[in-house]
Amino acid sequence: MKIKEVHVLRIPEDEELVKYIVDFARKNEIRCASVSVIGALKNAVIGYYSPSEKRYIKKSVDGQCEILCGSGNISWKEGIEPFLHLHITLGSEDFTVTGGHLIKGLVFVAEVIIHEYDGRCPRQKVGNLYLWRSDTNPFSP
Repeated sequence: MKIKEVHVLRIPEDEELVKYIVDFARKNEIRCASVSVIGALKNAVIGYYSPSEKRYIKKSVDGQCEILCGSGNISWKEGIEPFLHLHITLGSEDFTVTGGHLIKGLVFVAEVIIHEYDGRCPRQKVGNLYLWRSDTNPFSP
């Protein structure tokens, strides 16, 4: 698989980060990509997937926090809509750190790099999760 295009974004303040990236992927028909994010969020919500409960346990991170690392991918759920799978590490004013799946967060400042690939990364529903399809190599065209 090869890099098709590199998108470099600065997301405007007060935009919701996940929605903005998903909308960008939809508008630009990005089917398979890796995503990197740095910056700061306000009032983020992160999640930890609990296998025993089969759901995400959510945690609010109130106020402003630094995005120490944001790393993930873009694929399409069952070929219908873009899906952002983003893991994030956040640092607070008191220097405590937390992380998980980013569910939502308002941007204070966000710099995003999207490496779009020339293949597809199809996802399908398995139980209550959307996972890469096991019958295909997600990195094949």
